[in-house]
Amino acid sequence: MVEEPGWAVEFARLDALGMRILPVPRTAQGPDLEVMARYCELHAPKLFVSVSVLHNPTGHCLSPGSAHRVLQLAHAHNFHVVEDDTYSHIAPDSATRLCALDGLQRTIYVSGFAKILAPNWRVGYPAAPADLVERLLDTKLLSTLTTPALLEKALAWCIDQGQLRRHAERIRTRLDQARARSVKLALQAGCTFAAEPAGLFGWVDTGVDTDALSQRMLDQGYLLASGALFHARREPSTLMRINFATTQEARFWEVFVLDRGAA
Repeated sequence: MVEEPGWAVEFARLDALGMRILPVPRTAQGPDLEVMARYCELHAPKLFVSVSVLHNPTGHCLSPGSAHRVLQLAHAHNFHVVEDDTYSHIAPDSATRLCALDGLQRTIYVSGFAKILAPNWRVGYPAAPADLVERLLDTKLLSTLTTPALLEKALAWCIDQGQLRRHAERIRTRLDQARARSVKLALQAGCTFAAEPAGLFGWVDTGVDTDALSQRMLDQGYLLASGALFHARREPSTLMRINFATTQEARFWEVFVLDRGAA
């Protein structure tokens, strides 16, 4: 089971592994629990992949009640939950984590530092039930070998010296400012937000086919993520994901308005 909307790369990876993808609509509270329960009865799924905090692309955070119900389903129907906490360093301190409620019985927690330090620092970490750790480690070694030791040592230094914590605090402040500017400009451009703006991304309704719009914007030098990318079956959509850090300039929205009119 995967959340929809969700990230196309994730869908492709799961499909390449031979998995059958079952899309679960993501709401403001969390995954649609009725759909999950129905899948459990009909298909006996083995895995649920979730970005529980600052969900990509909506920015929603999982509510405690929904988290409790997801874990109840996992225990009752014998499936594991992969909790992708990629945006942990910019998330609210009070955000609910499935792994914290579950104590790593049915959950596999995955996070890293690419979104807060540098994309090329591919250093991450999992936390998992003891009986899965060795299998996960073997998969890591067989697929990508080891992470470069130099990057691991650099990251360890950032953590030990408090650099990561102070950097994350600065980034959160700057992101809050960028989000406020981007939201104001998006509303002035005639867009609406399909989800309350939060985190790094905004889920914006443009009113036109965003596949065509994103191509026109690309011709102008702007890269957008069209709504179809976030659906398992690549369905046409008027929604698009914006990055608040890269859409806070008026020029972007001026080009957007012109290209939307031509789309």
